[in-house]
Amino acid sequence: MSTPMHTSLEVQLLQASLLCGMQPSGSPAYRLQLFLVANAILGSKNHQSDFQRALETAVDKKGLFANFEDRGSGEYVLTEFGHTFATIQCGKVVAQYMPVRRTEFRANMRGNVKGVRLEISTKGDKSYITLNGELIRYATEACRRIESLTGFSLPTQGTSAVRVLQDFAIDHGFEITFK
Repeated sequence: MSTPMHTSLEVQLLQASLLCGMQPSGSPAYRLQLFLVANAILGSKNHQSDFQRALETAVDKKGLFANFEDRGSGEYVLTEFGHTFATIQCGKVVAQYMPVRRTEFRANMRGNVKGVRLEISTKGDKSYITLNGELIRYATEACRRIESLTGFSLPTQGTSAVRVLQDFAIDHGFEITFK
């Protein structure tokens, strides 16, 4: 299932929420799950910061989603209005996943760029980075090594180095799997 490139991020988020089995008053989903499902299943090539802005707008201005428990938890629930709007925009969507809380979230992103094998394994809110089979302790170190090995620029100042690596993986079509 892919979505046309002209589909808005908002509609991609809504479709991802349906693919994740989100229901009004149902279980929350971790934002990284929605982001990776949109990229893996729908073929989106947008970065996390773009999805985050769209998600915040969908919460604050449109009422499509609501923060689960505390703002800043990274977990969201689909509102009744959001579910109705998603169904109108996307039609009937068969869930392929269950909504997953941050602590339960598991995913891998893996691929090769210019002979460098990168794997990002996420468990909850922790990510483990492996370069050419070597576990790298800090994501910023992984960014510097990738820069020196590939010539790509991976600026990390003012942002999460893990997020930079995840966006790099999206840009280069890495395989995304869920556990």
